[in-house]
Amino acid sequence: MEEASSSRTEEEQAIEGMLTKLEMESAYTSEKLLNLHVLLMHLLAWDNDLERVGTLDSSSAASFEKALTFDLLCGILESELKEVEDVLDELEAQIVDTSYKLSTCKHPNYLFLEGKLSESAESLKQSRGQVSEISLQLAQLRRTLHYIRNGTSENEESGSGQDLRQKYAVRPSDLRHKNALRMLEKSLARELELEKKLMEFQQNEEELKLKLHYTEEVSSRMEEASEFIWGQFLEADNASEVLMGISKELVGRLQVIQFSQNGSAQRESELKAKLEDLSLQLEGKDLLVQKLEGIIAENREMVSEVLALREQVKSAEEKLEKTEIELRSVSVSKQEVLLHLAEMENANESIKESLFEAESRAESGEARVKEVDAADLELTEELNFLKDADDKKTKKVSSLEKQLRELEVQLQISKVSSEASQEQQNMLYSAIWDMETLIEDLKSKASKAESRTETAEEQCVVLSTTNSVLNKEVTLLRQRTKSLEASLELANDEKEKNAQEITVRNKILMDMVMQLSSERERIQEQENEKLRVNQCSMGSKYERNGTYAVDKELPFNRNGGGIEAFAESLQEDERAKKEPEDHSAPEKSSMNTEIRRGSNLRRILVLALAFVLSFILCFGVCY
Repeated sequence: MEEASSSRTEEEQAIEGMLTKLEMESAYTSEKLLNLHVLLMHLLAWDNDLERVGTLDSSSAASFEKALTFDLLCGILESELKEVEDVLDELEAQIVDTSYKLSTCKHPNYLFLEGKLSESAESLKQSRGQVSEISLQLAQLRRTLHYIRNGTSENEESGSGQDLRQKYAVRPSDLRHKNALRMLEKSLARELELEKKLMEFQQNEEELKLKLHYTEEVSSRMEEASEFIWGQFLEADNASEVLMGISKELVGRLQVIQFSQNGSAQRESELKAKLEDLSLQLEGKDLLVQKLEGIIAENREMVSEVLALREQVKSAEEKLEKTEIELRSVSVSKQEVLLHLAEMENANESIKESLFEAESRAESGEARVKEVDAADLELTEELNFLKDADDKKTKKVSSLEKQLRELEVQLQISKVSSEASQEQQNMLYSAIWDMETLIEDLKSKASKAESRTETAEEQCVVLSTTNSVLNKEVTLLRQRTKSLEASLELANDEKEKNAQEITVRNKILMDMVMQLSSERERIQEQENEKLRVNQCSMGSKYERNGTYAVDKELPFNRNGGGIEAFAESLQEDERAKKEPEDHSAPEKSSMNTEIRRGSNLRRILVLALAFVLSFILCFGVCY
């Protein structure tokens, strides 16, 4: 018992130490998470500065140094987050272990310790949420850093291609590039949201896997404990059955002993009746002795011859008186024997003797009765023959003394036997009491084992229900993750297809724009040459109109003024070409044909540009 109590106290101290350790570690993790959150706030403040630097001047040394320190701080934050996650996993395992030990150990402050465990579990959940938030924001910071790095290369490429942009007047690629960037930003935002959701689902799945693992461990340990308890219960049941058999045997023996006691009591009552008869016979003999004394007193006045005999008779009378005294002492001893027998009766009521001892006592009592009868007969014979011979009387007195001594010895033997039987009965009572206490202890142990098995079965049922619920939740989460993965794959495929289509259409549009620009330049050169020829042939009036047309074309070339300015210039050229009147007929016909061709080509170019712009606008609206 002392060892069990010491082991229980050691277990309780170990559980309390584990709880204090859990509290210290949870406080340490919470403080560390606060420090990491402060570092994250600094990094977010730097993120805005880095975005400005990346947009304005990405090639400076200060911006490069800031980006490098930003990257190093992000790496440090990521490593610290990994360490915190490892510590949180260890804390969760310790919480599960302590909860199992609390469930097995019946601690007096069970509710208080369970409340502490629940508080530590809540703090662990909160710290896990903080870690997930910090990891998401860190991933966003990593993306911004990657975007800044790519932004520098893009700026360099833009610097190398600036001449080409200045070369071409009309730039629809800027609008296309902006639309594409907007679409990419939207897709990146969607990707970030989907990645956040994926991270949350993965974390939930990991938590559920951990919970399943821990519940499986707890259920296996509970099964082992229930098996151990069931084995102990079976052992206790077998022991109780064995003890019940032993108790039944003892009850049978007790019944046999009770029957033997009843028989011995009946025999003792018979012996008592016989002793009473013997006492009555002795009283009758005493009366006869008194009558004989009266006869002897009457015969004292006999002849002188009998005087000598009288003296002898007196001596004999004295001897008889002695014998009477001895007989009285014998009667007193008989009364003591009767009292002792009464005490033996009271003692034998509580004593359980065997049949063989009772029979031996009965035989000894019968022998004593026979000896007493024989002694009484001898006494009567001796009293009858007292007058005849004194020598015989002396011999008889000595024999009576011997018989009395033998009776005393027999009485002592009977006392010793009664004491031994009483001791045996006490031993039997003590053995029966011990067996009863053992049976009660075994019954209490069996009841405790039954209660423990019932509690274990209830816990097993609860664990099975929780396992089924968790399995259902895990299946639902797996289905959701599969659907989300499928949707992510579809979104990625659509993004890739859209990106490919965008690149192909960009190439087509760029080729078309290049072709249109080359055609426009070629047509302008042809028209300029024709206008110069016409200016030389025609007069000053036509020359003025030609300069007006050239002045109209110059802002178009200088500003790249769009489709409307280009169409207005074409209409003015047509009007200017219709104005000259003082020319010859062949020159007018050739000029008209050339003007028609130029106008047709210009109309074709205008239509092509309008088609390209409408296509770009439709494509932007669709996406």
